[in-house]
Amino acid sequence: MQNLWKAVLAVCAGVCLAFGIFGCENSLESIKDRRVLHIGISKATPPFGYVDSSGEFAGLEVLLGRKLAKDLLGDENRVRFSAITDAQGLELLDSLGLDIILSNIYNPRSNAIAFANPFIYTTTSVMGKVNQPQGIQELAGAKILVRSNSVAQAYFQANYPKAILEICADLRECLAVFERDDLSYFAEDNVIITLLVRQNPDFTISVPALGDPYPIKPLVKDTNTSLLTWLNKELSILHKEGFLQQAFDSAVRSYYDEMHSR
Repeated sequence: MQNLWKAVLAVCAGVCLAFGIFGCENSLESIKDRRVLHIGISKATPPFGYVDSSGEFAGLEVLLGRKLAKDLLGDENRVRFSAITDAQGLELLDSLGLDIILSNIYNPRSNAIAFANPFIYTTTSVMGKVNQPQGIQELAGAKILVRSNSVAQAYFQANYPKAILEICADLRECLAVFERDDLSYFAEDNVIITLLVRQNPDFTISVPALGDPYPIKPLVKDTNTSLLTWLNKELSILHKEGFLQQAFDSAVRSYYDEMHSR
């Protein structure tokens, strides 16, 4: 019987190796065995995820990722971050290159992912120049910059289908176009918009909030139920302990201080 049981375990292990697409290699126990947590984060979306002036990853996603590694593996340094785009993240998650995606992917084009519980809620704001008309009614006929696959893009397409949207690949591209074009507006997460307005006296918040607050949720492979269960429990604990609010405040303060020190 013992030999039979060993044979069964060997077959199961072989199945996991041969068919990694089913999530064996990214199970909670596999992560514990390898002693490294692989997390996908934003690289140009401060204060959530970005590269700071010293060339290091920083932001809320980094602080949360380190906390997850510490609570799961006993060491906050047992995490490997990968800066990703939406498409890259889903591809890496599907191929088991990542365990968790913290980068905000609003509308993933994949049925093979599962959303964990939110780690933060936010809203969408619209930024303009100080000499531009303000208010939602002023956006009619104006060009509105939005990041590809963002909440802002989805909101305008659903609620203002006639809005003139210009889709940017990322935050930097949107901001570059916005700075060149005196007639355009920029719709983005309210935290990001607030930071941009604080940095530039020529910018202003034209529309403080669009729609209801929306959640930012981590993503995992849909077959990785053990990791998803642990992650949901962990996020619940971190909310109750106040860690997530503290981490968010720290990320905003660090980015704001860095911008003023340049």
